[in-house]
Amino acid sequence: MFQKELLTIGFLAMALLVAVGAAGWVAVAKLHETSRFLVIDTLPGLMDTGLAEQRIHDGRHLMREMLFPHTDAERAEMISAVLTNRTDDLWQDYSHSLFEPEDASNYAAMMIVRSNYLSGVPAYLDLVRAGNLPAATTLYYGDLQQGFNHYEAACRGLFDYSVRQGQDRGRIILAATSVAPVAIGALCVLLFLCGLAAGMRVALGRRPGARVLAGKA
Repeated sequence: MFQKELLTIGFLAMALLVAVGAAGWVAVAKLHETSRFLVIDTLPGLMDTGLAEQRIHDGRHLMREMLFPHTDAERAEMISAVLTNRTDDLWQDYSHSLFEPEDASNYAAMMIVRSNYLSGVPAYLDLVRAGNLPAATTLYYGDLQQGFNHYEAACRGLFDYSVRQGQDRGRIILAATSVAPVAIGALCVLLFLCGLAAGMRVALGRRPGARVLAGKA
């Protein structure tokens, strides 16, 4: 009977040891995966969309500034700045961090409205070069304004998505680093108690009085 109880305690201790190892492995694996996606997806996404929005607004400001009195050389400089301050490289980088269907869908929709907006920019710049500011003003506050609003909203949607992803992944990391040690610690305490119980059983079984009683029985 004594050996059976000792064997049961041993199996229980082994099960707890396996549980401790499994819990630690799962927690570390989840923490590693979430941290990895935070680095290769969320943070680059926030950086790319933030810089893209800044460039978009800078270009929009320069295009509006062209409608005011300037010399031909000044307008030519502003046009050159608009053409070089593109976001192609940023959106190319963003496309490499598309790991979720929702993100990919938002990105595809943004690229469509971006293409629609940019398709009207060359005509506007040609009007500015030709000095036809009344027609340029009409185009700027008409189709270009509408296209820009859609483009800006799509960019903001991508940025907000990355923010939500960062918050969700941050909560997972916080939970993994807060709850996992407590759970593993509790399992270790149980493992210690099982070992203590087994040791006490062995010690009591070896007491001289226990052998005497066993012999009388």
